[in-house]
Order: sequence, then structure tokens, then C-alpha cells
Amino acid sequence: MGPQRAGTTWVDRYLRERGHICMPEEVKEVFFFDRNFKRGTDFYKSHFKPETDDLLAMEITATSFDCPEAPLRIHNIFGKKLKLICPLRHPIIRSYSLYLHYLRYGIVKGSLQEAVEQVPQIIESSHYAEHLTRWFDTFGRENITILYQEELESDQNSFVAKLCTALSIPFVEAPNEVSGKYNITSYSKFGPLALFAQNFADILRKYRLYFVINIAKSMGLKKVIFGEERPEINKNKIPKEDWDWLNSKIGDEIQKYETLIGKPVTLWHNLDRDHIHE
Repeated sequence: MGPQRAGTTWVDRYLRERGHICMPEEVKEVFFFDRNFKRGTDFYKSHFKPETDDLLAMEITATSFDCPEAPLRIHNIFGKKLKLICPLRHPIIRSYSLYLHYLRYGIVKGSLQEAVEQVPQIIESSHYAEHLTRWFDTFGRENITILYQEELESDQNSFVAKLCTALSIPFVEAPNEVSGKYNITSYSKFGPLALFAQNFADILRKYRLYFVINIAKSMGLKKVIFGEERPEINKNKIPKEDWDWLNSKIGDEIQKYETLIGKPVTLWHNLDRDHIHE
């Protein structure tokens, strides 16, 4: 239930590749606890087809992180007996990554500041202390394991070991298919077409026509419209003016978060030196 662009896609890929984990079929996220809650629990449950040898059932639900109603909705259905995993990432870097992600899909256009006006969630979802307080109050801190994408990047096996421990499943190294592939960015050359494709895909998801989306992916249409995954883009730095603007908006979020959890996040300190493009 961590926010977008903090390693949730990588976790999804890892768990699907290792097998014996029941996850939603045909689609990565059901968007049930924020967008589709009115469709009822039968709609949600129908996405899961557990096998007898599955170790557990779970879902990646990144857009639930900053949805005010999501924690209580989940609690009312499942109670407190859940294993909740919350991957996080330096808030400024994560917000900028989310901006690039929304640019790719045509959800926003223009500069960073223009994009935030169009979709305030780009920075609002980086208010970690505010959102986590709701989750802590609902489920208790002891039931939520916080992981950090920075550790995924620097020590993948350590990250996986902590994930497996939190889920009470045996440690299995990441398969080659997912090893190192986290938050890969790309740019779309067709902004209006990307937005149309994204809106059309949302309509298909509404009517559970996931097979159409999957066929389009298999035909390579996603790469054509949204651009190919380009790992080298992740090495590019954030323009200084964008970093400074984000810092003016959410620069105090690290201190707020550290106060909430009662300890510093050393992985986040001094990252500005590595990520600012002068």
C-alpha cells in the first residue's frame, strides 16, 4: 500500500515471477479500495483464483496510499489480521518520477508546476506522515512493514529478504526477469494519443475487458504509444529549478516522517547531491 513510483511495480513483478502467490489475474491493480469500492466485494474477490499450493494472496494497491477512505475500508473487510507492506522513496525524487510517469501516459502536460496544478496528487501523495498516520491509527504500526526503494537499488537481496520476512514466506532471490528493473521511465512522443489510450484502457478496465489491454500489450502497442522502457533515463538528474520548487513544497516531509517513525532515514540524506542537475 505504498505510493506510486516507490517500488510497488517491482514488488509485483517479483512476487508474480517467484510463483505460489495468489495475485489478481489479468490485471496488476484492481483499484478497488479507492476507485471501484462501490462495485462491491464480489467484484474484488472475483479477481483472485487461489491454488492449493499458494503461500498467500495479496495485491499491489499503490493508489490506496493517499486515499483517505482506503484504510478503514480495508479494515472493515479484512480486520487487522493483514500483512501490510509500504515501500517508500525520497519524497522529492518520487514526486518528480510520478510527474514523468504521468507525462508518459498523457495524464499531464507541460512543466512540473503546470502538471501539479493539473494533478495535485503528484506532490500530495508525498505527504508520508499525514497518510501513514491514518494507516497506523487503523492497523497499528506493528502490522505495517516499511521498505525503501533506495535499498532496493543498493542492496536488492537485503530488500527482498525484508519483504519475504514481512510476508512470512521463504527467501527467494529475484529472478533475472525482474532483477534491477525498478521504476523504469520512458517518454511518449504522442501526448494526445497517449491520453486517449489511457482513457480507453480505463474504460476497458471498468468493464473488465482486461484481455483487450493484454492483447494490445502483446502486439507492442504500449511501447509504440507510451514509449519503450529506457533504464538510462533513470540516471538523468532533476533540473535544479524543479528540485528547488519541490523542496519548497515538500522539503519538510522527510523531517515530519522521521518524527512519526522516531528515527532518521539515512538512505534519504544527501541524495540531493546525486540527483540535482545544475
